[in-house]
Formats: sequence, structure tokens, C-alpha cells
Amino acid sequence: MSVKLYAGIDIGATNIKFGLVDAKGNIRFKSKTVTPDATTPDKLFKSIQFCGEQLLITADEEGGEVGSIGVGSPGTVNIATGVVEGTCPNLPGWVGFHLRERLKERLNLPVYVDNDANCASLAELRFGAGQGYENIICLTIGTGIGGTLIINGRLHRGSTFAAGEIGHMKIAVQRNGHTEFENLEKLVSSRAIVNEVRERLEEEMTPTFQNLLGDSIDSLTIRKIFTAIKRGDAIARDVITESGRLLGATLAGLINVINPQLIILGGGVAEGGADFVETVKETIREQALSTVSQNLEIVRATLGNDAGFIGAAFLGSNEKSTEK
Repeated sequence: MSVKLYAGIDIGATNIKFGLVDAKGNIRFKSKTVTPDATTPDKLFKSIQFCGEQLLITADEEGGEVGSIGVGSPGTVNIATGVVEGTCPNLPGWVGFHLRERLKERLNLPVYVDNDANCASLAELRFGAGQGYENIICLTIGTGIGGTLIINGRLHRGSTFAAGEIGHMKIAVQRNGHTEFENLEKLVSSRAIVNEVRERLEEEMTPTFQNLLGDSIDSLTIRKIFTAIKRGDAIARDVITESGRLLGATLAGLINVINPQLIILGGGVAEGGADFVETVKETIREQALSTVSQNLEIVRATLGNDAGFIGAAFLGSNEKSTEK
């Protein structure tokens, strides 16, 4: 007797992750491929199609039955049409692509498409840190920042499927005596943190980073920044602390409006340690109203990089995931 399996694909700016999951959320197979440096969406689509084909082949080899494939994509996704409609700064040319219909034609089975952060949040709600909660803010802090709102146990997409774009909230920052407004994503994402540390190191290289990077400052990564913090580097510590406070201040305002029970923080920055999550918590306690923050829990995501494809895999079976 064949086993029912759920197939999911998570399109990231760096990697495309894909896998097979059983009904209890257990991963039966997973893999990833590098996201192509695409000048046209067709090149990216071919990689997505390859992932889908690999999932179906693997499921067949394992004696499994796949009824549909779910895909998590950056940007605003119209779940009724499967078209990517919103901004995708990390994937140029992707807006307007008819992902669902194109993939359905190639794989010959139903395809469901949603925003990648939505997929990750649905996985955490069903199998991870969000189990048992009804009102949640979920953030993934990686190359970009993905945000999701879960209200009364349901994913809140908004009137044009664009709710939860927390990474695009404008934040006031002081530069050279002037106030400027930047997207949160340009200040707190792993890319932003790496750029900030690089700029400071170009002014003054520290012994810790000299040891980690040698003569190649271009090899700087978010992981090396967290390693530098463990070794006592002041620049790395300052940048991560500043990032945590910026995120905490942004969330404090949002918490005053939403009044959630839980905030889930995922992605490479949240998982890196160095008291980043603790700094976010402390800032929220300082700046949010006590009536909305006193019972608020702030936790790390538990499903890691697998959350995106796990949530995507259940898009076709989860009625809540297809409601606005």
C-alpha cells in the first residue's frame, strides 16, 4: 500500500530547498540546489521544475503517492491564480510570472503557490513553535526579512495578499546628523549586517576578523560574524546588538497594534546566537505597552531551514492556508 506524501519547494534567494513530508510532518526526503543567477525568470523556473521532478521520482522510488506540489515563493503571491504579483528585490524579473500554471503543465498534477514566509509560518503553526497558539507574529530573518501574521489561528493575507511585509516597514535612522528612512530589511537582514560589518572593517580591520578572513574581506559571511562575536570581537557585537534593537523597536510598535501571544523568530540571524533574540526581547519590553507585552512569548523557530518546504507541502491540504 502506498504512503501518502506531501511535496514542497521553497524558493530562496540563495538556495531552492525541496522535500517530501508525511502526514505528521516528518521529513522523508530533502535536498537543495543553488538558486540560479537568473537574468530571466525562465532559468529560475527550470530549476524549480527540476526540483519538482526530483520529488516525484523520489516519491515513486519510495512507494509514496503525491497528490499535489506546494511552492513557497518570495514576493506577494495571488493564491487564487498562483501569479507572483509583488516586489521580489532578490529575484529580478520574477514579478508577473505565472508559476502555478506553468509548473502544473510540466508536472501534470495540482500545484499550489504562496509567499515563502507564509509557508514557513504555516509549518511552525502546524508542527513547530506555534502549536497551541492563535495569535502570532512570525519573522524569518535571512538574506531578506519575511513576515507573517496569524490571527485567531488563521493566516492573515490581507485584501491583496500582501499582509505581513514587515521587512518593508520604514525605520528612522540617523546618518551624518540627518534622519533617513530605510526599509527594515536593509538594516537587519543578514545581507545588511554583513554590509555594515564590512564597511566598519574597511575603516579598521580587527585582529579577530584578520584571522577569520585573511586578506579577503569579500569572504565575510553572517556565520563568520557570529564566530567573531564568540571570540570577543567588538565590531561584530556592536552591529548585532544594534540590529536586535532596531528589530525590537519595530516589533514593539506592531505588537501594540496586533497584541499577539507569540513572536517566532527564524532564519540565520535569529539562529546565530550572540544574544540577538535576547536583545529583541529586552527592547520590546522597554518600548511596547506593558498590557500587550507582559504575557508575550518570544521564541526561536524550531523547524529551521526546513520550515519553508514543509509548509509549502501542505498548501493543498490545509483549508486554512487557502483562506484570506
